[in-house]
Amino acid sequence: MGIRHAESADIPALLAIEEQSFATDRMTQRNFRYAIRQAKGVVLVAYRQVPKVQERPPSYQPGGYGVVGFHAGTPFARLTSFAVAPDKRGQGLGRSLLAALEKAAADHGCRGMRLEVRADNSAAIALYTAAGYRCFSTYPDYYEDGMAALRLEKLLGPGH
Repeated sequence: MGIRHAESADIPALLAIEEQSFATDRMTQRNFRYAIRQAKGVVLVAYRQVPKVQERPPSYQPGGYGVVGFHAGTPFARLTSFAVAPDKRGQGLGRSLLAALEKAAADHGCRGMRLEVRADNSAAIALYTAAGYRCFSTYPDYYEDGMAALRLEKLLGPGH
């Protein structure tokens, strides 16, 4: 498994992961393109290397991705989108990807990371809780379908 920066060529795979992972509130091609090109954040992908087959080179197709934004005036990075393809879940990609995104935020000088997660997404809540995130607020009726969002945060850096 590896983690790398997303490239424009990854966008079709990222859109497929979005389609498989979210029924509403999906990132669009334009959203991904902007996030990959802009300097106020980072888009990382997690992958499992597919071995070389005959004359084809090894594949580094994304199995998951995360988008983090850095904003002036706040010490917190914001995880704006995070997903692992259904057939890649349970293999540690999500944990590794989240840790890499946290490191990128800390390296950027952020002292913490915040995110919103659907109140009914128990798998994601379990991942974030196991990684040390805590709920500090909720947004009722946050998603297109009326579902509430839990607001989670984690302090980054030494001792956290």
